[in-house]
Amino acid sequence: MTRRFTLAAMAGLLLAGLTVGPVQAKDPLWAALAEGGKVAMVRHTESEEAEPERSLHLSDGDCSEEQNLSDEGRAQARALGDAIRQHGVQVAEVLTSEFCRARETAELGFGGAEGWNALNLLNALPVDDADFLLEDVRDRIGDFRGPGNLFLMTHRPNINTITFQNVEAGSLVILQPDGTGGFDVLGEIPLESYY
Repeated sequence: MTRRFTLAAMAGLLLAGLTVGPVQAKDPLWAALAEGGKVAMVRHTESEEAEPERSLHLSDGDCSEEQNLSDEGRAQARALGDAIRQHGVQVAEVLTSEFCRARETAELGFGGAEGWNALNLLNALPVDDADFLLEDVRDRIGDFRGPGNLFLMTHRPNINTITFQNVEAGSLVILQPDGTGGFDVLGEIPLESYY
């Protein structure tokens, strides 16, 4: 009897040793990201209050002229990066809106990203180009193949237009490319699940 307990205890310790590493995802959306092959549309984290003119203004690299992240937003962006690492999520590529608040979220959460004007705030896109640029985003999502995951750092109106999800700051909408150029919305990971 004692011997069986010892063997069972040793087996338990061995199993515990095998699961050390990334957090075992209880949330199916984190688990889906850990599998790879997904696209996450991420709304930048919390930004400071600003007049509409300032929030729509895209400067040429001078963030003092734009709406920026708040201190809380910076902490949220770091927490996002921590959560991605803790859940064992592989990052294949990060693309970001050129607005300072989106770029800074990507830098703090992922260590950097490539700017892509198609992810810029929808309300600030040139009217003649908006539909074309949004279609580029849809195509990029539908054509993505892993390994890893594609993260698109952008703004609420863009996410809402493409996924029909109305998300709060710091939330992720997880998408599954369907292999035919389209995609399915798997669901939302809200900010409060990791911050």
